[in-house]
Amino acid sequence: MQKLPPLNALRYFLVAGQTLSFKQAAEQLFVSQAAISQHIKTLEQHLGVPLFVRGTRQVQLTEQGKRLLPDIQAGFDSFARGVKALQQDSDPKVLNVTVVESLSTRWLVPRLQDFQEQYPDIRVRLEPSNRVRSFDDTDIDLALRFGEGKYSGLESRFVLGDRYVLVCHPSLMRPNMVPEDLYQLPVLEEIGPITGKAWQAFLRQYDLQDDKFNRVLQVEDSTVTIVDAAIAGQGIAMLRYNLIYEQIQKQQLVMLLNFSDPSFYSYYLVAPAHHFKRRKVKLFASWLTLALSAIK
Repeated sequence: MQKLPPLNALRYFLVAGQTLSFKQAAEQLFVSQAAISQHIKTLEQHLGVPLFVRGTRQVQLTEQGKRLLPDIQAGFDSFARGVKALQQDSDPKVLNVTVVESLSTRWLVPRLQDFQEQYPDIRVRLEPSNRVRSFDDTDIDLALRFGEGKYSGLESRFVLGDRYVLVCHPSLMRPNMVPEDLYQLPVLEEIGPITGKAWQAFLRQYDLQDDKFNRVLQVEDSTVTIVDAAIAGQGIAMLRYNLIYEQIQKQQLVMLLNFSDPSFYSYYLVAPAHHFKRRKVKLFASWLTLALSAIK
C-alpha cells in the first residue's frame, strides 16, 4: 500500500482549502495558524507539489490543490459515514443484555416488569451467562458483569459493590450459637477464588479450622444452586449479600455471627463506549442504577 500523508495534514489542507484562509482554518480546528501552515508545508513536501499560493491575507489553491481537494473531501465524508454507521442502533426497540447468571435469576428477572412498564416501547432480551461475551459481530447492546471492571477496549461503569455473608435457613439455628457450633452443620460451597477469599477471612476472624467443616455440596460457578440449597435448609453457605438480601429480610435465610467481608469484585455495566449513547441503553442503565441503590 502506498504510504499516505499524515491524516492531520490532510484534514488541515481540507479546511484551509474550503475557507481559503489559514487563519479561518486555525479558528475552526482550534489550533494555531502556524500549525496549519506547518502541516500544509509537510503535505506539500510529501506530495512534491505546491498546494497553495500564499498571499498577504488570503491563500489560493494551485491547480494541483484544486485537483486534490475533492478527493480529500470524499475521503473524510466516507470516514464520517463509516463512523455514523457503526454508532447507529440497528434495532432501537430491542435491548440485548448479557447478565451474570446469579444476578439475572435472583434479582433482575423479577424486576424487569417495572422497567417494561416504564418503557413499553423497549423489549428486553436477556442472555444469562457467566462468560464474558465479545461485542464483535453480535447484537449485544450491554453487559452486566461481576468483576474488577477491567475489560480491554470496553467502557466499564460501576453500579454496585457487594459483600459476602455467612447464612443458613432459620431451622439450622441453635440458641446461643458460638463459632465452633458451625462444625456440626453441613457446608454448601461455591468453588471460586472470591468466595474462597471470604471463607478464609471467616476462618481467620473466628480462629476456626477448615478441615473440621463438613462439606456436603460443592458447586463450581453456580451461585444460584447454592442459594436454592441454603433456602431449602441443606446447610450453611457463604453468599453475596446483594443476591439474598430479600431472603434475609423475609427470614428465609439468617446471617450467622454477623460476619461480613467486602467483595473484591463489584457489578459493572460494560459495553463499547458508543453503545452508552443509545437511548435504550441510557434508559436501562439509569433504571438499573436506581433499582440497585434500593438494596440495603
